[in-house]
Amino acid sequence: MIFLNCIEVKGLSKKYGNFQALQDVSLEIKSGDFLAILGPNGAGKSTLMKIISTLLKGYNGRVEICGYDIEKDTKKVREKIGIVPENFLLYDKLSAWENMVFFGGLYHLPRKVLFERAERFLKSVEMWDWRDKKVKTFSFGMKQRVNIARAFMNDPDIILLDEPTASLDVKSALAIKNLLKEINARGKTVVFTTHILTEVEEMANKVAILNFGHLVAFGTLEDLSKNITDKTLTVEVEDHLQDDLFAQNDLRVQKIGQKIVFNYTTTQELDRIINLIAQSNLSLKSINSSNGDFNRLFLKLIDKGRDKN
Repeated sequence: MIFLNCIEVKGLSKKYGNFQALQDVSLEIKSGDFLAILGPNGAGKSTLMKIISTLLKGYNGRVEICGYDIEKDTKKVREKIGIVPENFLLYDKLSAWENMVFFGGLYHLPRKVLFERAERFLKSVEMWDWRDKKVKTFSFGMKQRVNIARAFMNDPDIILLDEPTASLDVKSALAIKNLLKEINARGKTVVFTTHILTEVEEMANKVAILNFGHLVAFGTLEDLSKNITDKTLTVEVEDHLQDDLFAQNDLRVQKIGQKIVFNYTTTQELDRIINLIAQSNLSLKSINSSNGDFNRLFLKLIDKGRDKN
């Protein structure tokens, strides 16, 4: 059965003592979405993921996965999801292959299917050559790659990952991102938390931003970017730049090395900037215009959560 909304979170709140980790969070994640959950430390990202993953109890509100209530139908929910929590779900004294077979066996997979999936996913994260080595001998990045491969053994409809590329080397991070893109392209739903904003732009089609336990923004990057009206013009020059070159012209300007970044809102401001650049006789190396970067969007949106707190 196909559900339009594969995850529905309704009025979710969670407290740790006097600390309000989540406050009345509601969102709907559609089948096939690639959702990134963002927020500063303590925003509630990991708490939300733990609840959705059926790993945390004692909350108010309701969560449904593929039409199943996560408390009433926990077993059916766990058949639908693959979980990559903050800590590794691996046995150090077992090899990579033995871990894959053990966790896959929990779903009572036929032996042939079990071995085929273990091989396919270890190869997907570039860990096949180390399949017979014990996990305790692996680096952090190697453990995380096996940890993520393990989460796919039950062929889940939804994969939930808490900061999957944090502290990883470039090669490990790339292998994981490629696997997630491949899985999502096959129609699987991917939900992950991250602090790495470039990953959001690279992979996600939707973003949820949490701050102080509140959901302060939810939607596509295109929808959220409408919150930014400023544009930027970045000029890179060959010449040595004086620090105060454009300081006396009432412009929002920043010097970064051999680059000058102008912020503007109106076409009149842009005309002034272009005229000043032309009059400066600088030797231009490059010039680029954009509607603002995701870093600025993120910082602007989390301010909403600060206002609510």
